[in-house]
Amino acid sequence: MRSLQVLILAAVVCATAPATTLQHLTLKDMALRSTEIVRGHVQLGRTERCGPMICTHYLVLVEDRWKGSGGAVVDMSVQGGVLNGLREVWEGTPELKDGQDYVLFLWHSSLGTNLILGLSQGLFAVDAHSGEAMQTAATAHVADRPSVGAGPDAVRMNLAQMRKYVQRVIAEGR
Repeated sequence: MRSLQVLILAAVVCATAPATTLQHLTLKDMALRSTEIVRGHVQLGRTERCGPMICTHYLVLVEDRWKGSGGAVVDMSVQGGVLNGLREVWEGTPELKDGQDYVLFLWHSSLGTNLILGLSQGLFAVDAHSGEAMQTAATAHVADRPSVGAGPDAVRMNLAQMRKYVQRVIAEGR
């Protein structure tokens, strides 16, 4: 009888636990779904409460805009961060490095916030020496793969070729 109660309790907990299924996005998917694609230099902005969770805002000093019509600076945020000594971490959400250059595939949420597309799938670190962009996605469980991250499936591409490819995909619109 006790084991049946434990089994029922476990089923209720699993059924009511919050969960998100993340779809794997290709570079083409990200190019088409993004509202803004920029290459820029990231600066840490501020960390604040966003409803019940902590959000970290970053300023992106735009060096090159591949999609969208915003200004020279983009304000974007990610879930999690450190606020008043409390650290909040969300699976699949990246920690951007202050001062690093990135290519960011962003989407504008209904709340007016710019977010990285696909949690962290739309984040590519730029290596100035090699001229390459490397997908820096944090490990996350996705619907059609066990995990996505900066592993063997991560996109690594010459920056000029990536820009050309993305612009072609956007122009074709499919």
